[in-house]
Amino acid sequence: ITRRPDESKKFLEKHGFSASCESNPQKIKEFAHRGFICVSDDLDLIETYPSDTVMEVTGTIAYGTDVALRAIRARKHVITMNPELQATVGSELKICADKNDVVITDVIGDQPGSLARLIGQSKLMGFNVVLAGNMKRFLNRHATQEEMKPWADDKGLSVRQTVSFTDGTKQSIEMTLVANYFGMNILQFGMRGPEVDDVQDALKVFQWHKIPQEGIVDYILGRTLFPGIFVVAEHKDKNQQKYLRYLGLGEGPRYVLFEPYHLCHLEVAGTIAKVVLFGQETIHNSIKPRATTIAVAKTELAAGTVLDGIGGDTMYGNIDKIEHAQGYLPAGLAPGAIVKHSLHQDQPIKISDVTLPVNAATILSGLVKGTKTQTSTAYQLA
Repeated sequence: ITRRPDESKKFLEKHGFSASCESNPQKIKEFAHRGFICVSDDLDLIETYPSDTVMEVTGTIAYGTDVALRAIRARKHVITMNPELQATVGSELKICADKNDVVITDVIGDQPGSLARLIGQSKLMGFNVVLAGNMKRFLNRHATQEEMKPWADDKGLSVRQTVSFTDGTKQSIEMTLVANYFGMNILQFGMRGPEVDDVQDALKVFQWHKIPQEGIVDYILGRTLFPGIFVVAEHKDKNQQKYLRYLGLGEGPRYVLFEPYHLCHLEVAGTIAKVVLFGQETIHNSIKPRATTIAVAKTELAAGTVLDGIGGDTMYGNIDKIEHAQGYLPAGLAPGAIVKHSLHQDQPIKISDVTLPVNAATILSGLVKGTKTQTSTAYQLA
């Protein structure tokens, strides 16, 4: 299912697949037996086509919410490759999923899921994870689409996606998801993000006596870093420290464990197998989130400005503690919001500063009331 079936069909055919635009469930089955991939923009297929699991991979929030709610209503598991969706309304979706006895989870391959795997492996080996981290090479909070377009074109990425990486929104969203699933904290608004030359330098740039017992999420910044993930973990067993020294991890009691990559779609099959075969999740936003990512003005904003959302020119997202973020606009709900009065650059945007659009996500969040049609059975699941 896609928002652009004709475009998707052409893309598939260009890459050697047989494809057809089709919305009839029986005909889709017939095409499948002939080796075709069918594409459609009909969201009703989520409920009418026989399947156990639905994957949501659009990176959108409003549309993604609609997809997830329809799948949950049909009592189908939901696998998202969409941290933006999870970090925005993932807690509400988790409540809906629990009520309907289905799994909702993000994936191994994106950084939150890969961190979840690394944290799980660390705990299995007896480590206590005190920091879950993201490795970042560039950061420009005020990056624009015009500035980033040449780089995006060179890498074959969408410019919106590239801007969200560069201005830090993506990492705030991803670390929000990790913090919430594991009950971890942050040291400050936006995290610290110290500059380093090597991932092992993470041991030197944080004041470990100030880390709360539940641990923190953060990131390190360095031009030569891998595009991967890491944890700083403690092992206080003196006997194990001896072996860890022999194995090359250092003197301890804190150690850096890292993966120099996250392989996106190539690793997703691991999450699919866990859900389909065992009903096991990888990571979700939890029903008691500790953090959220709020919208911040990227530039001076005049009254009447329509926020263009994640990866745009009007705002970026920054992680904050949930108790400090009350009354502020979640970054994922910003697209289409209209600014009521002027805002200065780097000003955190309050919900009262904007008029929110009516869509599945803003309704599910409870910040907007919809019409009877908009608050249909799907939305009433919450």
